Amino acid sequence: MVLLLGYLLLAPPVLLFGPLAGLLLLARPRSFREWLWLAGTIGGSALWLDQAGGLAGQFTRAIAVLLTGTFLALTIWRPSGTFSRVLTTTAITGVALVLWMWHLGLAWSEVQRAIERGLWSYNQDLLIRMGQNGDLPPDAFLAQMSAMVHTIGSLYPAILALASLAGLMLAWSWHHRIARHPLGPRPERFAAFQFSDQLVWGWVLGLALCLLPLPKFASAIGANLLLVWAVLYAVRGLAVFFAGSRRVPGVVMATLTLIAMFLLPFVLGGLTLLGLADTWVDFRRRLPASAT
Repeated sequence: MVLLLGYLLLAPPVLLFGPLAGLLLLARPRSFREWLWLAGTIGGSALWLDQAGGLAGQFTRAIAVLLTGTFLALTIWRPSGTFSRVLTTTAITGVALVLWMWHLGLAWSEVQRAIERGLWSYNQDLLIRMGQNGDLPPDAFLAQMSAMVHTIGSLYPAILALASLAGLMLAWSWHHRIARHPLGPRPERFAAFQFSDQLVWGWVLGLALCLLPLPKFASAIGANLLLVWAVLYAVRGLAVFFAGSRRVPGVVMATLTLIAMFLLPFVLGGLTLLGLADTWVDFRRRLPASAT
């Protein structure tokens, strides 16, 4: 429940509501609880899709529609609770989105400018509500805010890709909680979270696009790719840590969690490296063989 509420606060809810509503429909709802969730997810999706948001909003709505349709099509074809299906869905959606933009003659720079304008408007409204009374904040703060807006605009594809991955995993998990006769197997336990070891080549591709003397758009693609890969491998490292923490006393775990909150950048870097090392070492296979 905490993960669900956190997702709804931080990410576009339609990336969760759309796939969940489709899964509930495919499972043929019978109970009052299923119909209630179905009505809520369809209503929430419709309200969000009906919002006015300019080009940036149209871009996100297109992703939501393509993602939901692709996920449901793959579910009908071969239901699966593995993370690979979620990755495949997101990859197909990305390709379809590029083709959609090419068909409309829409350049990414136009979408990025629309996203940055929306962020600027939101930040200005927020500053006014916080008591700025319409006065301009200091130049240093404006420069910092400008850099943050530009960074979010540049990495928006990666942010949406990560939101899509999380939304699909949550939708599959809650589908099995809600539906009486859910489709396919239950999602894997978090401690077993992993994906194909061949995806490690994504790091090589991302670094090559960022470091080689290529056009500017190539380095932007590389930066987005590296962000997605860093989060994926950090989550894999966390799953490895979670699998090995069962032998650790609760008091020790609580202490480590508290310390990690103050050292978050180092912890995230360590988890990413742990996830990368798991590609070759496979820590979870070795855990049952050792009591250390």
